[in-house]
Amino acid sequence: MGNIFDLMFEISNEDRFSILLRLEEGAMNVTGLARELGLTTQETSRHLSRLVGVSLTRKDAEGMFTITSFGGLTLRLLHGLKFVSKHEDYFTTHNLGNLSNEFVSRMGELMDSTYTDDIMVMVHNTENILKEAEEYVQNINMPFIASAFPFIKEAYGRGVIGRFIHTEDLRLPPSMMDEREKFFDDETAIKIRAAGVQEERLIDELDLILYMNEREVGILAFPMLTGRYDFAGFTSTDKKTHSYCRELFEHYWEKANPVR
Repeated sequence: MGNIFDLMFEISNEDRFSILLRLEEGAMNVTGLARELGLTTQETSRHLSRLVGVSLTRKDAEGMFTITSFGGLTLRLLHGLKFVSKHEDYFTTHNLGNLSNEFVSRMGELMDSTYTDDIMVMVHNTENILKEAEEYVQNINMPFIASAFPFIKEAYGRGVIGRFIHTEDLRLPPSMMDEREKFFDDETAIKIRAAGVQEERLIDELDLILYMNEREVGILAFPMLTGRYDFAGFTSTDKKTHSYCRELFEHYWEKANPVR
């Protein structure tokens, strides 16, 4: 049986971790690895010997080193830890709440997202998601933004499908009612329902905010330790991030209940 502490010790070395990342791209010999990573041949050989010792890499008859299946799986799991470590300050002050373990373990897929803590950037991203949407907009717990109302109406007019998951306590503030009525009077609301472009579901508890269209994630944000949101979070056009967020939405869409 493998020893997790031995494994963690071996991959905690930055050079050995770099070797693993390089071998993930394809097989290499000692000389090539040393040259590419700026190490001596002796150092590289020693690091490879240790990685072989914990079954993360193997050496073939031609002297080429490859990452093992176990090594590849280990790296996949480590990418999530690397992402969390990169944003240590954020995850020290924010809570993943009841995020499904399936998506906690896949957080490495968010590695190429961009962190933002500017609420005006979040508002701008929200408006852009609406303006550029051609197929759909997917929304989890995004607070109502008055400046986005005309863009929502225009998106529905283009046939964009809007799907909205939220908790019972997320409601339109009374101060925004008049502004909303300018764009969504009774006649417009009837047309939207008839066109079938708006779908809404309720969920008992879900501690995150997500706003995205078919090409871009405008915001993925988690609550602060107090349970409130400061709208700091992650945005991206990266395919892995988008796929993660799309599947995250679908996961909770299946759990939520249609609004009658």
